[in-house]
Amino acid sequence: MKRLLLVLLLFSYATTLLAQTENSSHSEEEVPTSTPFCSAVMGWTFPKGDMGNKYESFMNLNANIGWKTNDNWVWMIEFGFAFGSDNIKIKNDILSEIMTNEGYPFVISREGSDAGVVAYNRNLSLVGKVGKVIPLFKKRPNSGILLKLGGGLLQHQIIYQSTLEIANQLEGDYQYLYDRQMRGIMLSGFVGYLHMGKSNFANFYIGLEFNQAFTKMTRKYQVNFDGDYNKINLDQMWTLKIGWMFPFYGKNTDKEYYY
Repeated sequence: MKRLLLVLLLFSYATTLLAQTENSSHSEEEVPTSTPFCSAVMGWTFPKGDMGNKYESFMNLNANIGWKTNDNWVWMIEFGFAFGSDNIKIKNDILSEIMTNEGYPFVISREGSDAGVVAYNRNLSLVGKVGKVIPLFKKRPNSGILLKLGGGLLQHQIIYQSTLEIANQLEGDYQYLYDRQMRGIMLSGFVGYLHMGKSNFANFYIGLEFNQAFTKMTRKYQVNFDGDYNKINLDQMWTLKIGWMFPFYGKNTDKEYYY
């Protein structure tokens, strides 16, 4: 919840910055710009479908490189990393054979006490995307509604961490018995707003992304798993995103001035 609040605050700040920039630039009109760029993106993801049955919401971090053309087409490659905070809904079901079965269940450490095991998801993705910027202001041909579609690969799994005492049952290769690692292809769609300003540090985009992945289990030796290892899971993610974009403007970026 704290991370979600942070994302919303950043969203509000970016919107305010956009309004201030638009109001302070009535005297000049930009022309469409072609430029390579990189960007850093953060967001908060709400999983649905089969993924939603396993995980609560989690943080999403992305880094990408790309190119925006004079015709306002955007091409990019994006690497994604996501993680939660003790957000596994099925932790006790997976670890039931190594947990106490009386009172409050916990994983027994090698000292015979509560190991304090927490579990969270870890997602990795690599996606190619193509997008289009639809300008809303005549004087800002490089800014506007941003639409993107893409496809790539997704892998996600459960990570276990002992916070009080070491649990030998989850150390080393034993952790692979419980991690429910999934992998498959992913399709992505995004709708939002892109602002490109005069400065390299006044460029950002905000919006909502939807991802649909078709994944299946990568390991054939999971504890407490009685399903079909070859089943294709439908993993869905809704993500509120805000990204800072760093275009590599040349020294002769054209602008038209009116007096």
